[in-house]
Amino acid sequence: KAVVSTQSTGDIAYICPRRDHGKGQVIECLQATAKRDGNALSQSCGSMLKSRLDMWAAAFQRAKEYDSALEMADDLYRSIESSKYKHELLAYFLLSLVIIVILSFCGGRWSKPKPVNKLY
Repeated sequence: KAVVSTQSTGDIAYICPRRDHGKGQVIECLQATAKRDGNALSQSCGSMLKSRLDMWAAAFQRAKEYDSALEMADDLYRSIESSKYKHELLAYFLLSLVIIVILSFCGGRWSKPKPVNKLY
């Protein structure tokens, strides 16, 4: 939403004012407008829309190349392993994992009901 909105604020307000953000409705509206009249969108909005559609087409084409999710995960692992930034990526991943574990422990203790003190 932010990338589309920053590049196409005026176009969205003028061409697609009643469209809700999310579920691709704004992109759909802009794409239909561009197909109908190529000059209706501003230059920045038109180039943003073209780059997003090209990116999504490339991602869809790339995803079709895999036979299974395990093959895709293996490819991701191999690309990270061959990256010169693999140590930084591993550090960010482990830091994220540690934060999630710590928050889950804290959240469990906070949400646990407190025992009622009984006076005998």
